[in-house]
Amino acid sequence: MSKTKTSPGVLLVTKFATANLKAYQEYVDYVDREDAKKENGAHEKLFTLYQDYLANPDKTSSLFTDESDGLNEQEKKKLKQVFETAQVNKSIMWQDVITFHNPWLEEQGLYDSRRHTVDEKKVMDITRQAVNKMLKREQLNGSAVWSAAIHYNTDNIHIHIATVEPHPTRERGMRKQSSLDAMKAKVVNQMTNRRESQKKINELIRKDMVDYKKKDSSLAWRNRELKPLFLMVYNYLPQDKRQWQYSYNTLKPLKPYIDTLSEKYIQKYHSKEYQQLMKTLDEEVNELKKAYGEGKVNQHRYKNYKQNKIDELYKRMGNAFLQEMKSYDKKQQRTQQLIERPKSLKRPTSFQQNAPVHFALKRMEKAFKSEYESWKNQQYYERMQRESQRNQQQHYDDERGY
Repeated sequence: MSKTKTSPGVLLVTKFATANLKAYQEYVDYVDREDAKKENGAHEKLFTLYQDYLANPDKTSSLFTDESDGLNEQEKKKLKQVFETAQVNKSIMWQDVITFHNPWLEEQGLYDSRRHTVDEKKVMDITRQAVNKMLKREQLNGSAVWSAAIHYNTDNIHIHIATVEPHPTRERGMRKQSSLDAMKAKVVNQMTNRRESQKKINELIRKDMVDYKKKDSSLAWRNRELKPLFLMVYNYLPQDKRQWQYSYNTLKPLKPYIDTLSEKYIQKYHSKEYQQLMKTLDEEVNELKKAYGEGKVNQHRYKNYKQNKIDELYKRMGNAFLQEMKSYDKKQQRTQQLIERPKSLKRPTSFQQNAPVHFALKRMEKAFKSEYESWKNQQYYERMQRESQRNQQQHYDDERGY
């Protein structure tokens, strides 16, 4: 039995019309009609390219713009003149339709299904933010003029938006997909108010875990469980301390071991915070799925969201450990005249300046892996020894009836 895909909460459809198309003139004619809401079929002339959306003229909001929630007759005439100027100057007219899944819109508190009413004020404000976001990314924010209307006449409430340049700055009609994605994302983010959830995620990562680690700059190398791995990573770091950053390519062979160090630290000190982070991330991904839909086109909006945040945690935590290693290194330098470092802790000679980078990386990775495996084997051997001693003692006690 196949799983039913979730209908997207927000859908954006875009097209454009050139100045010589009938749809362009019909929109211009529509703008200042006094009887636009009364005359049957008047709204059918609005966005002819979207005829399937337009049927009931009684269920449409008044025209609104970047500056007004409802144009009066004088404002309509002025807007019409702007669109006529744009048409004469052969401006493109961009036509966007933002369609909502009504149950999703109701879930966000913007729609009342019983009365079939929308919080028009908020929807208009969000539309402004979304359109202006797109215009800015397209570098049209200084030259473009737009108008819009909310439509109730289908199963899905939607907004029609028309944008022109009275004095065109471009001939092409296609806009960047990233600009349209940003426009849609603005609608989703403002309607869902995911800021609180995303703030909580960031606080769990940065404040509750990473900042906690930063406050104790000597925690790892003083900790019995973390110290061996901490020292092994430290002793295979490159000579140039400027490269002691998690994202540096020279640290690539060390990253799995730095991540292991972070993982052990998180398990020991922040297991509850980590579980809360996973729960919150899952909730956020679910909300993004509901907003964008589960089709392949929109998967990038949520598919890697959780893993990206986990990667961010390990990157920040890794840099916190590398910062601790810098502090540790300073202490080592101050005491190196008094305490000679053991031979096993001397920095590998493979990091000489004249050694090829790829060769040095390979040597370091091989040597580090060997030493780490040796340390794990030694840990395992010691653990088995302790268990054997406990078993012998238990057998000794059993024979004596203890």
